Amino acid sequence: MALEQFDLTGQVAIVTGAGKGVGQGIAQVLAEAGAAVVGTARTESDIAATISGIERAGGKGVAVVADAMSRPDGERVVAAAMENFGRVDILVNNVGGSTYARFLDITDEDFRHTFDWCVTSAFIMSQLTARHMNEAGRGSIINISSGSARFGIRALAAYCTAKGGLEALTRAMAQELAPKIRVNAIALGSFATEGLQGSLDMMPGSLEKMNAATPLRRLGDVADLGRLCVYLSTRDCYATNAIFHVDGGIESNNSPLPIPDY
Repeated sequence: MALEQFDLTGQVAIVTGAGKGVGQGIAQVLAEAGAAVVGTARTESDIAATISGIERAGGKGVAVVADAMSRPDGERVVAAAMENFGRVDILVNNVGGSTYARFLDITDEDFRHTFDWCVTSAFIMSQLTARHMNEAGRGSIINISSGSARFGIRALAAYCTAKGGLEALTRAMAQELAPKIRVNAIALGSFATEGLQGSLDMMPGSLEKMNAATPLRRLGDVADLGRLCVYLSTRDCYATNAIFHVDGGIESNNSPLPIPDY
């Protein structure tokens, strides 16, 4: 009986940035729970591989090459969901990122781009999908944030600012879109992805330092994020306006990247 509440059969999820890493893991778990997944990425081969994997496992999915920062692209994504499945129940705003740059070296262009990448993309996709969710009388929007919104990280001032903005957007949307649509965010710590592994490989011993600085002494598993997204997508879920910290218990930056003082 309890597990039946987590069955997402019949629901349709849009997951942005689903070609790799966190977004891919979330998309796969939502599909395992029964949701049809419309996955997006800017690289065709990446999103095609994600959706092919979902279909091989018996799930349903559609791959759309799109830039979540583009409203026309977002409109195409939502149109694909409606054309193929006739509805949108779940939106996971996963895209985002930044480049390392010390505070005094960040350009205006880089700062604005990081904000658009992390926040404007979520605003656009949420506005487009919320119209359909509101008409249907239900929906769940999940924004993927970061622990950097709670504590600063050297050389990531733009990213920290943007993720803080994403959490503010989460709270604002949650208040305005209730009671039909629930809006929550998941603030991540360090997760085992190809991208992170590539960075760790360039710094021998960095994984051990990162684990030592994390109370649970390990990296996160992207499938765990997917399971939380399943809960947040269940129709009886009572959570909205919440920021869920899934970070192994960190209370400060656990990055092993050495950034010297000025």
